Amino acid sequence: MANDKLRKYELIYLVQPEANDDDRQKVQTRVDNVLEEYGATTISREDWGKRKLAYEIQKQNKAFYTYMVFIAKAGTTAEIERVLRMLDNCIRWQTIKLEDGIRPDDIARHLPADAEGTEEENDA
Repeated sequence: MANDKLRKYELIYLVQPEANDDDRQKVQTRVDNVLEEYGATTISREDWGKRKLAYEIQKQNKAFYTYMVFIAKAGTTAEIERVLRMLDNCIRWQTIKLEDGIRPDDIARHLPADAEGTEEENDA
């Protein structure tokens, strides 16, 4: 894997509005399991909550949005999308390649700054 190039992706997936916290957590766990299995590095994850959809999807007007940024090998996104396709609670997803040709030893520069350092800067 030392010579393998990695890619930076962003993933947004939508979960049905009737889904409870456990159902949403199951979707998140399945995505996390795929990322862990493929050796991916999660850079950030944001839960955007329930929002109105721009257009109706599967007779739904709202959905729970989750946004993720991660670094992984090329085949990882196909597996994530396969898993999301099988989950009944997930109604839509989109994966976008942000950057290509990342070397494994350059992952650290893509990670967010240490939260402790950020808090200290805000206090000053």
